[in-house]
Amino acid sequence: MIAIQFESQQDCQQVYNQLTRYMSKYTQLGLQVTLDIEEGEEDTTIYIQYEDDEINFYDSFHPLLASVLAQHVIETKEEDWLLEIIDQMFYFNDPEEQEQILSIACEIINGDREDIPAIHCFYERENYLYEAFAKGIDKHTTFYYEPFLIFRLKDYGEILIDCVEIAIDEYLLEQEYQNIVESLRYFLKTAPKKMKELHLVYDGEFSFYDGSFKGISREEKELFLEEALVFEGDLDIDEMVVSPLVSINPETLHIYTDDVDQGIIYTLQTIFQERAVIYPLGVFHRVT
Repeated sequence: MIAIQFESQQDCQQVYNQLTRYMSKYTQLGLQVTLDIEEGEEDTTIYIQYEDDEINFYDSFHPLLASVLAQHVIETKEEDWLLEIIDQMFYFNDPEEQEQILSIACEIINGDREDIPAIHCFYERENYLYEAFAKGIDKHTTFYYEPFLIFRLKDYGEILIDCVEIAIDEYLLEQEYQNIVESLRYFLKTAPKKMKELHLVYDGEFSFYDGSFKGISREEKELFLEEALVFEGDLDIDEMVVSPLVSINPETLHIYTDDVDQGIIYTLQTIFQERAVIYPLGVFHRVT
């Protein structure tokens, strides 16, 4: 017999309900397991009696039990632990900042931020949990749930810490990006406009054209460029896009591209807002 003891009645009931739902399906296939729950004043216990002598416990119910417990941790503990790490290890105490970092961390650990490199281990954290529970439970054991979470999930805890660290880096980068965008918007509103129209073509590379569709040369870009606006590091001016465009500050920015999801295109739309007009690449070839 397996006895799983919980300090939280809510945790116990949730795991019991989940196991009961599974067993309603598996008993139809001949798997013989008896579940019982005993509630006390301070803790509750799930009793599991595996009664099938024909199907090996470790090939059938054992993987199911480890999987249910692993999923329960992810669904009920993970966000609280991430938030605790954000607060107590990295000292982000502002509730709004905590929520933003937590949101990024959840996206990372659930595999929704594929643009971030080297995070594939986060997608597999359920495997870490599964292996830990599988090693901690056998056919005849008393299993103490809360102490197990504290002392036996070191690898999983390290994954959460790494995830929060990356989430904080992403949060700070996004904050820096927002600050840059706001400063560039302010410049556009307050600085003189040096062109009525500017045409930007992206066909794998960026090309600048004035209102008469005459190409803007490197030398002209250098004359227009406001040094205080340059944030693109050590890029050569021919590789810069945002800084020269904002320096020129056209009344209308016409952008021709078939790749509207390109990062710089999105940034330009964010900065220029209604002053940026997007066209398919073919429109540029027709008008020129």
